[in-house]
Amino acid sequence: MAKKWRLILDDKCSGHYNMAVDEALLHSYTHFHIPTLRIYGWKDSCISLGYSQDPCNVLSPYNDIPFVRRITGGASILHDQELTYSIICNADDLGLAVKPKNVKEMYRAICSFIIDFYSVLGLKASFAKDVVSERLGGYGNFCFSSYEDFDLVINNKKIGGNAQRRKRDLIFQHGSIPQSIDFDVIAKAIMMSVDSASKVSSLDELLGRKTDFYSLRSTLAKSFENVFSIELDQMSLSSAEEETVKDLLQNKYLKDCWNNAKTIMA
Repeated sequence: MAKKWRLILDDKCSGHYNMAVDEALLHSYTHFHIPTLRIYGWKDSCISLGYSQDPCNVLSPYNDIPFVRRITGGASILHDQELTYSIICNADDLGLAVKPKNVKEMYRAICSFIIDFYSVLGLKASFAKDVVSERLGGYGNFCFSSYEDFDLVINNKKIGGNAQRRKRDLIFQHGSIPQSIDFDVIAKAIMMSVDSASKVSSLDELLGRKTDFYSLRSTLAKSFENVFSIELDQMSLSSAEEETVKDLLQNKYLKDCWNNAKTIMA
């Protein structure tokens, strides 16, 4: 019998709301242990900063795009025309034949469903460590412009980005799959992000057509089910989770003390 997970299919929402929901789901799992796949989009352009990034060192003085800090590390991302997912679970929930021993192995395991998603679209994705001769590690300000071992690449260009937060056996991972990328906007908004177009690609560019968010959302969920032999049960946030989202918005994600801080305490 297939394992059952909760599926949350959100529409395109604000950046602050998206980050609040992701964290609310993380809190919820620690109490109720409901493994969840959430797939969502972005109503308006928004930059997410990595947990440890100082906006003064990342964002250009000419930036006029709203930004929000993530609970995960890594570098900044301009979210606009894209598909985004988050996963909240522990290793046992994925039913893996071999339990990953470290964070990198867990990235490889989880990202296998994204590779399947690209395959369904007719694209062959690989891990950077397997195909990129020059490793461009050590993230700069813009996440997509440098490679780590288990980033995904197609035609030697990075496609999207993923980040994790771990607490013992608890795994939270979210990731960005760009449908299209406006490199001019990125160059204006994020410092030290020039020449990104030579290192990054998007679905629209690779497929040579404009992709549909809602169609991609369904395809991504199906790939998750197929790869992990999981049955997804579409649901909404619980009333308790909705209250947590409201609290996180009011007291964290809409606050300058969270988004603008130069140093964030764990």
